[in-house]
Amino acid sequence: METKILTHADCDGICAGAIALSAFPNAEVFFTKPVSLLDDLSSCDAKKIIICDIAIDRRYESELIQLFESLNKKGTMLYYFDHHPIRRNTKASIMQSSIFIHKIGVSASELVYRYFKDNLPKERVWIAIYGAIGDYTDNTKSFRKELANWDKNSLYFEVSTIILGIKDKRFESYDGKREIVYALANGNIPSEVPELVESAKKAAKREFELYEEIKEKAVRDGVVGYVFDPEHFGFRSASALFSATVTNALIGICVHTRKNKLDLTIRSRDETITLNRLAEDVAISLGGSGGGHERAAGARIPKGTFDRFLEAVNAIFSDKKKRSRYLKH
Repeated sequence: METKILTHADCDGICAGAIALSAFPNAEVFFTKPVSLLDDLSSCDAKKIIICDIAIDRRYESELIQLFESLNKKGTMLYYFDHHPIRRNTKASIMQSSIFIHKIGVSASELVYRYFKDNLPKERVWIAIYGAIGDYTDNTKSFRKELANWDKNSLYFEVSTIILGIKDKRFESYDGKREIVYALANGNIPSEVPELVESAKKAAKREFELYEEIKEKAVRDGVVGYVFDPEHFGFRSASALFSATVTNALIGICVHTRKNKLDLTIRSRDETITLNRLAEDVAISLGGSGGGHERAAGARIPKGTFDRFLEAVNAIFSDKKKRSRYLKH
């Protein structure tokens, strides 16, 4: 295979992948995530590999850097578009063996679009705008100008169709999301994807039902409101935010129980909190991993350590000096 695209399975990742596919129409599209990137990239045998919207998991930094170097020596062309926080030394190492386009505060979709836009139809900027809105990064200087060229109402309807539609069973699988990627890359708008609008309508209805469930189940512990295993796995973000809302807590967490671990989705109503740093530091201290964005983060911790996770977060926010590390300045 000449080209493979590895991208995240959320709205921004879907859109970034679709833009990359527009630039390389014969590419294959695969979905991955930080914990899977090393294995997935190791199995890639393409001459050109495009990675979109995948953070570097600190546990695998050195192995990934070595793999990038190995691919580079083999003559593989590696493009890496990302907007997650990364350590300076790691970034410098990656840049030696790949085309690494990185900027915090800008969606992966915008980064991919800006890099390839000279080879794309002008209207592909719509896909980049969908991804930026989906990741709450549509207020960049260049995209404020882009939004002025188009009807916001239509764009927000279309991006909502993606965001909600992929929460429904019909599109929550990688195959369903891949269908959206190919449709967008071919110039279709989201509402033209068969069954996507209907799936979005179902998801919107379930989200209102979920709020009622969270009101009954959410528990507050200090600055954290949390809920365990709500009915709809695809609504982790909403479940975390609702947990903060209904308990009047600073931070909301949705906990999903796995065999030997807990997956945490973390949100806050306070935009000054850098959730990604908080999630990473606390999770690593418990033998897990964490990260994401300032306003949308996640963590994976060993089963049985959630009480300690809560203790650590509450200890941080009860100490003015410790708390300052996790606030925007």
